[in-house]
Amino acid sequence: METRHIVVAGAGGNTGSQLLPHLARMPGITRLTLVDPDTYEPANLAVQNIGRSDLGRPKVLAQARKLRLIRDGLEVVALQERIEDVPLGLLPCDLIASCLDSRAARQHVNEIAARLRLPWIDCGILGSQNLARVNVYASSPEAPCLECLWSREDYALVEQEYLCGAETGAAFPTMASSALGALAASLMAIEITRLLPGGRSAPIAPRQLVLDAGHHTLQVSTSRRNPECLFDHRAWEIEPWDCRPESMTVAAALAVLGSLQVEGHRFVRALVCPGCGFRRDALRLNRPLAHCPDCNRRMAPPGFDSRERLDAGLAGEFGGLTLARVGLRIGDVISSGGRHYQIAQVQPVTAGCAGNSPEAA
Repeated sequence: METRHIVVAGAGGNTGSQLLPHLARMPGITRLTLVDPDTYEPANLAVQNIGRSDLGRPKVLAQARKLRLIRDGLEVVALQERIEDVPLGLLPCDLIASCLDSRAARQHVNEIAARLRLPWIDCGILGSQNLARVNVYASSPEAPCLECLWSREDYALVEQEYLCGAETGAAFPTMASSALGALAASLMAIEITRLLPGGRSAPIAPRQLVLDAGHHTLQVSTSRRNPECLFDHRAWEIEPWDCRPESMTVAAALAVLGSLQVEGHRFVRALVCPGCGFRRDALRLNRPLAHCPDCNRRMAPPGFDSRERLDAGLAGEFGGLTLARVGLRIGDVISSGGRHYQIAQVQPVTAGCAGNSPEAA
């Protein structure tokens, strides 16, 4: 029997917590990677698949414990962080299941799926209208993606993270019951069983299913690739880079690559608390930004001191910092000069880089 690995983003929410037990019971699924940054609170008892013993625990750890009780031997990887912050190299799988309530997070999953050439499935619920939605996206670059159907208004609704210190735009509340979440999760699980047999070689028809629970109707629609889509649909050829982030310095990495870029993130050289003005000068990747030690507010870069690409000019006096101190991790994919390098695990033999370096590629 072929083994399957599924990544579940938003694994601890209303739909995610209802979906996971179905996945644990599916033959062939041997590994689940759970991604969710949050901790269970008392309010979650009303709509999510948890008990009182789960309160105060990270959602991914609480769900991982439940899954291991369902099936002995199931491999469960729990990542307590946003899907946007997970290194791209940790996400290759057979299918990504998105149970997110944020447009920005869904947009990021769309990018992950394209870069790694993965199929993915997304669900959503709207309690005010008793609607459950499931979208299936194929891995082909010719297939429609999430953004193919987006208008300017849709892009305007994407939650923004303001670098001036303003609060991050919040996702829209679903106002959905646990029953509607379970209904969407069941519909999603049924679609997943149709996607997995035969592996990626089986044709996947991009489609949307909308179940109106109030009127007992199901609408199925398909779409085509939008030639004017703002997303490039490009898959990446990723080369391994045997590098130890805890010992490789920024200056040494720049000497090899010339510049560093991590898609979806920016490099900053200072952080300032918008509340009390506390400042910390340090080069780092904004994943996630630190909180003020005095008033616990999330700190932000001052002015326009952030860039997508790190070069020698931006690094300045921080060139002696290690990549780990800057925030880079095993599994991160670095873009430079049109090529893409994944920081891979290397045995601690010598400092710096060894093996398959970009110089030898």
